Amino acid sequence: MPAPSIIARPKPTYWLSYLLVMPLAGFIFNAMILLGLGGLLDFKPTSAQLLGGWAITTALITLFALNIDRRKPHFELTDSTLRIGRGSYATVIPLVEIESAVFGLPEYTPWWFRVMRFAPQSRGSHHFISMMRANSLFIRFGEHRYVPICLCYTWMQNGRELMETLRARLRHKTVGAESYTAAEVKALGLAKFNRVGVLRG
Repeated sequence: MPAPSIIARPKPTYWLSYLLVMPLAGFIFNAMILLGLGGLLDFKPTSAQLLGGWAITTALITLFALNIDRRKPHFELTDSTLRIGRGSYATVIPLVEIESAVFGLPEYTPWWFRVMRFAPQSRGSHHFISMMRANSLFIRFGEHRYVPICLCYTWMQNGRELMETLRARLRHKTVGAESYTAAEVKALGLAKFNRVGVLRG
């Protein structure tokens, strides 16, 4: 009997965060736009214009973010495939087409990223991204394509379970970090997690 599919997607609390983040983002963008235009055109926005602009900007940002989040942070692992995304935007990777996998990304990162760990303001971001790199599963598959998978987020439902199951199913295809090519190391210096890439050259 086939094993049940494992679906990883944002928890309900992730969507509730929109109630806090989007109004703030709308306020910042609206202030930049109206105050910037006010400085260029020599006019002072009224309270009504600021409030109306904030409402419109917040709605547009929310719709844009929802459209992306509705499709991209969705992963499904079946007995035979790994699906990244949903609908017409999904990439379906047959497990038999996976050539190899490596646990953990290369140590190489750009110099400015390494400097971040010394600045108190960016130390937390550096630590978080370093954790993601150390816990990613790098997958190589057909036509020079690759994807660094990392689902170990507190807001991702079933993320760790999917990662552990995927690692177990790819155990016989797992190779060491010494298998990274120079092109892969360069491409993963600024890794785009959970997005399919293509090696050039």
